[in-house]
Amino acid sequence: MSVKNQIIKGTIILTLASVLSRVIGFLYRIFLSNLIGARGMGIFQLIFPVLGFCVALSCGGIQIAVSRFVAESRNNKDKFLVFVSSIIMSLFLSVTTALLLFYFADSISLHIIKNNECEKLLKYAAITIPLTTFHACVSGYYLGLKKTFVPAVSSIFEQIVKVISLYILGLVWVEKAIEITPLIAVYSMVISELGGVIFCVIAISTEKIYKFKINQLFFQIKNLFSVSYILTINKIMITFLQCIEAILVPIVLVKSGMTSNDALSVYGILTGMALPVVTFPSAINTSVSTMILPAIAGENAGGKSQNVIKTTEVSVWFSFVTGIFCIGIFLCYGDFIGTTIFGHSEAGEYIKILAWLCPFMYLSITLGSVLHGLGKTNTAFVHNVIGTIIRLVCLWFIVPLIGITGYLWGLLISNLLTTLLHGLYIYKEIHFSFSATDNIIKPTAWLFCSLVAGKLIKFIFSFSSFSGKMFDIVSAGISALAIMLVFLYFIKNEIDFKKSNCGTAF
Repeated sequence: MSVKNQIIKGTIILTLASVLSRVIGFLYRIFLSNLIGARGMGIFQLIFPVLGFCVALSCGGIQIAVSRFVAESRNNKDKFLVFVSSIIMSLFLSVTTALLLFYFADSISLHIIKNNECEKLLKYAAITIPLTTFHACVSGYYLGLKKTFVPAVSSIFEQIVKVISLYILGLVWVEKAIEITPLIAVYSMVISELGGVIFCVIAISTEKIYKFKINQLFFQIKNLFSVSYILTINKIMITFLQCIEAILVPIVLVKSGMTSNDALSVYGILTGMALPVVTFPSAINTSVSTMILPAIAGENAGGKSQNVIKTTEVSVWFSFVTGIFCIGIFLCYGDFIGTTIFGHSEAGEYIKILAWLCPFMYLSITLGSVLHGLGKTNTAFVHNVIGTIIRLVCLWFIVPLIGITGYLWGLLISNLLTTLLHGLYIYKEIHFSFSATDNIIKPTAWLFCSLVAGKLIKFIFSFSSFSGKMFDIVSAGISALAIMLVFLYFIKNEIDFKKSNCGTAF
């Protein structure tokens, strides 16, 4: 199978899996927010910066490194050796990190997060660190092979286990009159990660096992570490800055005049409701990015510069198109999602502001993968640090003056700048072409047509005698489906047109 067809097939599988996984995760968040409330969501979200930092310590760059090494290896034995080396190296780090987090959970909660309710959450969440690390190694191995079935299905399986476990735990706690706290979400998270690991172990057990000498293993660990430690240090520093950012949000909101409970509620609505909605469509771009990283690494190593350019151009075009369409959808349906789905009008306001992030956020994901594929890891790191510092500046100086809106605009500015820096650097490296007509003007025109179609359908439904929340959801869903169909029609037409003019580029 050609590289182009592998990328297309892999992207389709990962996209379908990611979309389904995020749909399930979306339903999980709705259920969880109704179960523990906005304040509970805020407390639950507070542990993720610390947990993310610990995961970065354990396997921050391992999936990218494994995927890249496997893609560049010439035989199956070397590929399997990369996988075994990654497991040994990363599990040692992850178990050590998990023990440290468990032991210092009380100090972290009191002195860093500044919320003692997070202590027990962190202790149980520490269990997920080795599980997440193992899953990352397995995913990196299969993605390097350009086999996407295991990473795709395992992510869906995890989400299903998470929803089922939360539902069962909720029933049990209600029946036994146990107070429902954010701890129930951590329990379901641990169970889902364990389920994902079991699935991955079963998948690996079906693969052919290759024999190798101990000295080969140590040599491969050394090679893997020489690349992954740079990626890990970068990831750690980025995660550390993001950790500071996330911890500061509720603190600075209090400085803006909010009470502590109100600040936690706003933080929960923003990070547990609005941001997941806006990042939901990035499942497609993440799938594309996941597949183009090993592809670009392999093509770049083989000196196939034209293939690298074509892959980059197609990825940039698709990211722009997706982002522009999402702006229209979130501007039109932001209030509906916030009020009707989540039951918080503030979520709708945040979604509409964050809608303008979409093209830059999605494009940043794609261009970041291109940089990693080209081996420009440090460059991507510097750009991401600049973006994070901008958000921290907005958070510290602007939010106390105008509230949470200052942070939302900080997110927009930082993503815009990061995308521009990524794009300019890649252009200097490979001189890819960019058409404003294809990437901006045409998608905007088609967006207008799709929104008109969606509004027309919504207008027709307004004459119906039916009413109620379920009817509103159904009518909005059909309207959004009309927009999506126009979007898919546009994508198909553009791809057919580019095929006839560019040949192998598509």
